[in-house]
Amino acid sequence: METKQKIRALLKQRRESLSEEQALGLSRKTCEKIAAHPWFLAAEKVYFYHPLGKEVNLLPLAEQALTLGKKTAFPRTAGKSMEFYQVFSLADFKEGSFHVMEPEGNTLMTEEMPLVLVPGLGFDLQGGRLGYGGGYYDRYFSRYPRCRRLGTAYSIQIVEHLVREPHDIPMDGIATEQGIYLP
Repeated sequence: METKQKIRALLKQRRESLSEEQALGLSRKTCEKIAAHPWFLAAEKVYFYHPLGKEVNLLPLAEQALTLGKKTAFPRTAGKSMEFYQVFSLADFKEGSFHVMEPEGNTLMTEEMPLVLVPGLGFDLQGGRLGYGGGYYDRYFSRYPRCRRLGTAYSIQIVEHLVREPHDIPMDGIATEQGIYLP
């Protein structure tokens, strides 16, 4: 069986092999799929992430969420913890941990049942997620179990099966440029 490190390296290589143009096109299609999905349409609160490298770029969807009046938040890390903070504009960011852009505001979001859009290196269609190894999202979801978790990736990051460990929190769905998959 391949180790998580080897699978991470393979899936990261797949993602990084996309050209900037391909990544933007696939990101745009993923945004369209999410925007049309009932989970997004019904959500009053949507938690995003600021893309790093060639992660699926959901910033156009975040702009749309703001325009629609949805409470929109992004994560900020401190030590081993991660919290989401509300943003009112996509200009309200500064570089934080791991060179990830983080929200500048201090409006902590502890809302019940937000839609959380989750990055990852890989996913399987049973809701398994392979993150970057820091455990931030798993710890967050352990504290806030009522979140609706929607993993986001390119279809080239979907694998047949990921081994889950006891601390791994599954996704409720996976969004790619090809559609939304529900386990």
